[in-house]
Amino acid sequence: MSQTPAASATTWRSADLEGIRVALSIPAQMPAVRAINDAMADLEQLYPDAIPTARRELDAIASIDAELAGLSPEQLQALIETRRKAVSPDALPEDGSLPVKKADVIEFDTELLREETITRYGEGLSIEAALRRQRSGHAQALLLMLPSLGSWSRDPQLSGNGGGFTVALERG
Repeated sequence: MSQTPAASATTWRSADLEGIRVALSIPAQMPAVRAINDAMADLEQLYPDAIPTARRELDAIASIDAELAGLSPEQLQALIETRRKAVSPDALPEDGSLPVKKADVIEFDTELLREETITRYGEGLSIEAALRRQRSGHAQALLLMLPSLGSWSRDPQLSGNGGGFTVALERG
């Protein structure tokens, strides 16, 4: 028996349980997995229209995690200063040769060929920090739909210990 497109949009995918576990930094322990399964079942029974939104949040978190995994070590830190001291490309002759004869050196000061470039950045976010901030926003949105999982999370911003949520979520 096949499901209709409307029914499949309001049901969980097979990989969503593991996606939620990874997105919310929940340990891979049987009680935690049962809690995720129960929260998923509650959302599917009580408010199935939220499942497509939750799945979009999971997809966004998976995309950010893949992007974070592909960052180079330079991208993991905010650039503060770069110094470069080298020959200025405009100061060299067309063929790129430097003066070689003693008389040329006397006539032409080689220190004039050098340029120093310093690049500094202010208080900005590194690419990693910006991606982690986006990921945290998606994880908090997911946690709003599955509030019972907040106590299982190892992420201090999501578990309530880090100040991510300061009031209890009420359901009416």
